[in-house]
Amino acid sequence: MRHYEIVFLVHPDQSDQAPTIITKLSSIVTDSGGTVHRSENIGNRRLAYPIQDQFKAAYALLNIECGQTAIDEIKNSFKFNDSVIRNLILNTKEAYSDSSALLAQTREDSEKESYEEEKQRQYQEEKALKEKSRMKETARRAAEAEAKQEAEPEPEEAEVASEVENVIETASEEPETEK
Repeated sequence: MRHYEIVFLVHPDQSDQAPTIITKLSSIVTDSGGTVHRSENIGNRRLAYPIQDQFKAAYALLNIECGQTAIDEIKNSFKFNDSVIRNLILNTKEAYSDSSALLAQTREDSEKESYEEEKQRQYQEEKALKEKSRMKETARRAAEAEAKQEAEPEPEEAEVASEVENVIETASEEPETEK
């Protein structure tokens, strides 16, 4: 029996089928008398270039040891499965059982994304708190201005009243001149 590494990409709209496909392929291998050394559902990742107008896909990887009949059956299942948008089957010299570099990178990327999302969420919370305190301060100032305005007479009325008094006083002080 030979060692093989199988990588396939699942359409992003059907990415929930990736584990099902992995188990189906694993059962094909074990039913034919082979062994599965590594089985990884790597998850959604960006593609280097669009495939079938898709920019992301769910990656899956299998390292198996089996005969040619199992490989032919796997190729046939890829051919008739519309959710698999790309696949690659490689011969390898030995069995690999530790985690792949792609899975490790995906985990690191997801940790970075979750950290960045957390920072973004904290920033949004702080921004909302600042906006809320600014709105409270504006409302407080408006209330103070309204209270101050109610306490004092309106300046227009006071000005009109003082102008009327000035006109009356100047009119009474001016002597009338007759010719």
